[in-house]
Amino acid sequence: MKKTIFFLSLLTVFSLLQGCSLLSPKAKIEITLVGEKTSLENQVLGNYGFIGADPLMLVSVRALPDDISLISDEKKRSFLAYQNRLYNKDDYQRFMDMKIIGENNSGYVEVRDTQRLERDKELDRLISRFIDEENRDRRIIYKRIISVTEGLTENDISKVEEIFAHKMQDEAKTGWYVQDASGLWREKSAP
Repeated sequence: MKKTIFFLSLLTVFSLLQGCSLLSPKAKIEITLVGEKTSLENQVLGNYGFIGADPLMLVSVRALPDDISLISDEKKRSFLAYQNRLYNKDDYQRFMDMKIIGENNSGYVEVRDTQRLERDKELDRLISRFIDEENRDRRIIYKRIISVTEGLTENDISKVEEIFAHKMQDEAKTGWYVQDASGLWREKSAP
């Protein structure tokens, strides 16, 4: 009886193994890595997500908690910078669509169409103000990320800028100007 149970158990295990696609000669496994972020990139981008994640801070000033004085000035500045970037997002997209500005390889926006701005002084004024605000806000956010990311110091600003340059260029629409690592400007092509 024990031999019969053992034989049936062995037969069952063998049958299960035969049906397993990993042991079957029909199985073909291909693994393709499409992208990989370093742990520093994951840490920096994760900390960026926390800047605007506080729901109490996203509402109007009237709804802020009574203990607002407990929030550090640096955190308030970084949140306001984050909020201002959200507010200016439609201008950013419009100016990128117009091909007047582009994403440089240092994590900031830059003028691309100077001739158009020379012809239109009002547009030049708007673009200058926008670029000043956008780049100021990005600098504030980058500094905040450095202060909350373990292992980073002020000397690591270029690493954070590079990480965000990649992020912004990856998120750029087809046709928007981006600058590669060598300094060459190009219109982003379709993926």
